[in-house]
Amino acid sequence: MDTASVAFAVTQIGANFSLAPFDALLQPLIEETLTEQGKRGGRRGTLLIPGLLIWLVLVLTLRRDLSYDQALNWLVSGFRWLTAVLPPQTKLVSDGAISHARVKLGVEVFRVLWNKLKASSQALPADFQGLTSVIFDGSTGTMPDTEANRVAFGKPHARRGTAAFPQVRLMGLLAVAQRRLVDIAFAPYTGKGTGERTLMRTLLARLPCQGLLFLMDAGLYAFDVLWAITQQGGQVILKVPASVKFKRTQRLPDGSWLAEVTGKLLDATVPLTPAGRHHWQTTTLTVRVIRLELPGFRPFWLMTTLLDPAIPAREIALHYHRRWDIEIAYDEIKTHQCVTLRGQSPTTFRSKLPDLVKQEIYALAITYNAVRTLMSQAAAAQDQDPTTLSFLTALHHILEAAPVLTALTPDRREPKRQYLLTLLAGCRIDRPRRPRVNSRVIKVKMSKWARKTADHKSEVRDIAQQLKIIEVGREGVTA
Repeated sequence: MDTASVAFAVTQIGANFSLAPFDALLQPLIEETLTEQGKRGGRRGTLLIPGLLIWLVLVLTLRRDLSYDQALNWLVSGFRWLTAVLPPQTKLVSDGAISHARVKLGVEVFRVLWNKLKASSQALPADFQGLTSVIFDGSTGTMPDTEANRVAFGKPHARRGTAAFPQVRLMGLLAVAQRRLVDIAFAPYTGKGTGERTLMRTLLARLPCQGLLFLMDAGLYAFDVLWAITQQGGQVILKVPASVKFKRTQRLPDGSWLAEVTGKLLDATVPLTPAGRHHWQTTTLTVRVIRLELPGFRPFWLMTTLLDPAIPAREIALHYHRRWDIEIAYDEIKTHQCVTLRGQSPTTFRSKLPDLVKQEIYALAITYNAVRTLMSQAAAAQDQDPTTLSFLTALHHILEAAPVLTALTPDRREPKRQYLLTLLAGCRIDRPRRPRVNSRVIKVKMSKWARKTADHKSEVRDIAQQLKIIEVGREGVTA
């Protein structure tokens, strides 16, 4: 067999290359996207045909520890060792070819692919009172410090000037039951209209809220957002910021209160003033408020649009605790999926051009959901909760199996895929996150928190037992 050229390897691997075990989920969408975008044609004699290049960009967000050349070699390593169709050389493409091909492929392909993946995903299951819980929260991602990235995204201010790396502001919407991204939005770190609330409104504008229960932090409170969600049939549970005032009107048997919160909404029916200003109308919304206290924390208020007294206040308060799941998801993405080794740039993204950073953001969301989908399939087959499986262990098994599965023929691939799902179902978390609680300490003392020592071990906390609903009297009806 002639194995002397990469061109021969292209003919053997085929133009419809797909990476198992993600091929069943993503390959039809990739082919459809390439056809719609007119990107099917590729340069002759190179491995970087459009289909394989998309998979390579996705792999770059899974193997953050590998360079471009190493990631390409890993991607096709199954063909190298099982079928021997690759030439005996480490560099399969010339220097700079991958970056050039990524620029030529563009961002739009990945944006369309992400939208198709969202549309094709199975309906999210209801997990609380017939509603599907979703979580809004923001984060940031760092990237290499190049002039182009600095201009496009900006740097946050620091005590001694600016931070070391440019950053992009991210906003995610996460489904609680499967810990899967529903949608994402991003913007430069600095500049007008780049804040978390703006990105949240961007996501809400393209999201059907009917049947969704939004769990939100106090920092994301905005009256117009609360009003928009309720008008579209959604519900909200959020922590009330200290600056928000409400008027309690009726005490419920479980210790919660019905209350009125007032805010201003843009009146689009009235033309602008001669000075070019908008007209606003004052609106009142009826909500339910709950006063809570946990050992070691100050008492706080929860606000919800779930007004039905048949839903106990304690049940609402305990469910709001699931809001932290999005912090776990960000940890899985930024700490485990984007992990780097010594010698690699210690940033979330590796791209040195703004368009390639955007390309990488969509690719990162696609691969995270692909891993989470496999974990959900594995959990469903064993009647388990997918959030009880270890993301890091599952990711290691998937990466270990992917090159071998990819090189197998379809008839030999399916039994191995089923074996992988069984393996993933066994990736149980050894220490369940609930009711585990950790001390607020750090390993290196660089802040106000105490330094972590050997005495700081995880403790067990029974949230349901320790959570207290404070009975607030009628005196002082405003809060």
